[in-house]
Amino acid sequence: MRKTYQAALAMTAATVLAPSAAHAAPAAAADPLGTYGFGRAGIIGDAGMTAGVWRSFAVRSGIAGDDLTVTHTPRTKPFATEKLAYTAAFDAVADPQAECRKVGAAGVAHRVWVSFRCQTGFVPSYTLYVR
Repeated sequence: MRKTYQAALAMTAATVLAPSAAHAAPAAAADPLGTYGFGRAGIIGDAGMTAGVWRSFAVRSGIAGDDLTVTHTPRTKPFATEKLAYTAAFDAVADPQAECRKVGAAGVAHRVWVSFRCQTGFVPSYTLYVR
């Protein structure tokens, strides 16, 4: 009887202390982030990799532009510090503010980050900061 009790106690402790599926790291998600001007998706993808906001990305050229798909860990909490995700340069894109807002909103919609802001400097370029 005592051995049965000890065995049951050991199994209970192992079950309680072992990480469960609910506590495991969230699975990576591959989400289409949007369609951007030709060549822009690759630039945005590279910048996001450098910033560490996604694990990998893929670009597929289409009729309307380049589709950007990113692989990331879905976020429900902000990054500990604000991250510079990328800069839409005024001389590289027709409307840098619109592109910055589009990327930022798509990232929130797909839980790549939980919030964003676009900041302009002395020139009409827009930098995307994410949390």
